[in-house]
Amino acid sequence: MNIIKLFLLGACGYLLATLYDIALLYNKNWLARLLYVGFFLTALPFVFFFISFTSPHPTALRVVILVLMFISLVLTLYSVLLEIPLHGNGTLYTKGTYSLCRHPGFLWYSFFTLLTATYFWYAPLAWVCLGFICCNFALITLEDVVLFPKMFPQYKDYKKTTRFLIPF
Repeated sequence: MNIIKLFLLGACGYLLATLYDIALLYNKNWLARLLYVGFFLTALPFVFFFISFTSPHPTALRVVILVLMFISLVLTLYSVLLEIPLHGNGTLYTKGTYSLCRHPGFLWYSFFTLLTATYFWYAPLAWVCLGFICCNFALITLEDVVLFPKMFPQYKDYKKTTRFLIPF
């Protein structure tokens, strides 16, 4: 698949993820369930990266990068898809990884995406990865500034006590 098409696929995923958040804000749960697919569309290009490209690195370095990618992926999936449903109760969740920063999933995802670019060491793919990080940053900025303060009355206090991205 063409690398530009892969970027557009991932970017569409971010658009759908944004619309998902907006649907939740306006209590359109049926629409939110449909738009949830956007989160999976953001991951689909990475599958095609591994199908279409190979790493130029020696085996030992590939293994190290893959292990770090796996750790970042597990942390991303935990923070974004599991932590809140498992431990949250429908209100603003401020514990666990969300006590480190307001968007821990962005940190783990950024590490994963940068490691992906490093693994393949191919400039066009690196630009696509940076584009995905920018799309994700735009999404979390919109969530942080516009959507979450409307969804959660206590979000303003959470912003005072917890950093946006950098935990220290």
